[in-house]
Amino acid sequence: MKKKKAFKIIAIALIFCFFAVAGVVYFSLTNVPEHNVKIENEPDNNSYMNTCSNVMCNLARVGDKLYYNAANDFFKYGTYEITSDYTKRIYWKGPAITSECLDLNRVSNENIFSPYIHNDIVQYYDLNQKHYEEYLKLPDTNNDNASLEELFVVGNELYFSYSELYGGNVIGDTMVVYGFYNLYRQDEDDTKLILSVDNLDFDYISDLRFYDEYIYFVAGKRTSDKENASTNLFLCKYNPNNGKIVYKIPYATSSDFVEITCLSAVNDKVYGTIVNRSDNGYETVYCADLKSGTINTLFKSNAGMVINSYKDKVFLLIENGKDMGIYSVDTSTDKVTKIFDEDMDLNGLYIVDSKYLYFADDAYFTLHRITQDGKNLEKSIWLISLSC
Repeated sequence: MKKKKAFKIIAIALIFCFFAVAGVVYFSLTNVPEHNVKIENEPDNNSYMNTCSNVMCNLARVGDKLYYNAANDFFKYGTYEITSDYTKRIYWKGPAITSECLDLNRVSNENIFSPYIHNDIVQYYDLNQKHYEEYLKLPDTNNDNASLEELFVVGNELYFSYSELYGGNVIGDTMVVYGFYNLYRQDEDDTKLILSVDNLDFDYISDLRFYDEYIYFVAGKRTSDKENASTNLFLCKYNPNNGKIVYKIPYATSSDFVEITCLSAVNDKVYGTIVNRSDNGYETVYCADLKSGTINTLFKSNAGMVINSYKDKVFLLIENGKDMGIYSVDTSTDKVTKIFDEDMDLNGLYIVDSKYLYFADDAYFTLHRITQDGKNLEKSIWLISLSC
C-alpha cells in the first residue's frame, strides 16, 4: 500500500512539474521582450505574391504588424505577432509534436482568412477574439459538377475559382484532366466572373499572377483530340475588364520532362522557372518579353530557388549550394546581381513592403531581413529560437 501511495505522489508531482514548466514556457513565449523592429505600414502587403512564391507562406503583414509561423518545435511552434513595440505568440494549441499555426496563405490588408470553406462560407480569424468568424457566403454556381478550386486574396480583393471537369488523357504516368475554369472576384456584395477558359481558346490555364490590373498565366492547348496528343504551352497577358487576351506567345510543347511556371509579372515581362528533368533537375530562370515575343535565360541552378516580386522589383533566392544567396533582377535590363551571400542556409523569401526582404535561416529557424539594395542586414528580428 505504501509503495502504491508513494507512486501516486510521485506521479502527481511529475504531472504538476510538467504543467508548471509548460506554463512558464508558454508565458515566456507569449510575452517576448521588445526587439524594436520598425514595420512599414504600406497599402500593399504583397500577400498574394508571397503565397505564390513560397511552398508554404510563413510570414504576412496586416497593417503595421507582422505575423510569423514558427514550427518544428514541441513548445515554440505557433503564430507570433511582431510589432514595433513587442513580439508575442497569439496562436498556440499547447505542447504538441505536430505544429499547428494560422494559415497565412490568404491574407488581405485587414484580415487573415481560413483555408477551409464549409457550406460555401468564407471565414476570417478575429485577432481580438482569437477565433474564426463568418466573412461571407460564396454564391451558388447552380452546377453540381463544379468544384471549388481555390480561394485567394489580392490586396483587399477576394477571388475564388470553380472548375467543371469534362475529360482527360494520360501523358506518361500522369492523368491530365481538363475542365472549364471560372475565376470570380468578390466586391462586397457583388460577384463578378472575370475569367473563363470556356470563353478562351485554351484547354486549361495555370499559374495566375496579377500585376497592374492585368492577369498573367500559362495556358495549354492540345494539338488534337487523340488521347496521346501533346499540349502546346503559351504565356499570356489577359485584361479582365474586357475579357481579351492582350499578348500570347508560344513557349513549348509540354512533356514528362519539362515543366514551366509563371512566377512574377512586371511591365509586360514574365519571370519564372523551367524545370528540365532530363537535365539533372536543373532549374532555369527565364524572362519572357510578351511585347517582343522573346524568351531569355537569366540564371541556371540545380539548387532550390524562390522568385518573388514587389510591384516592379523582382528578387531571386537560391537556398543552398554554390549559388546560394539573394539576387536582384533589374527589370529594365534583366541584369541579375547578387546582393546577399552570407554563409547560411536560406529558407523562404518574403516581401511585405517596398523596403525589406525577409527570409529564414534554415539552421536556426530565425527570421532575418535585409534592405532591398542588400546593404543593411538585420539578423534575428524573431529571436524565440535563440532565447529558449
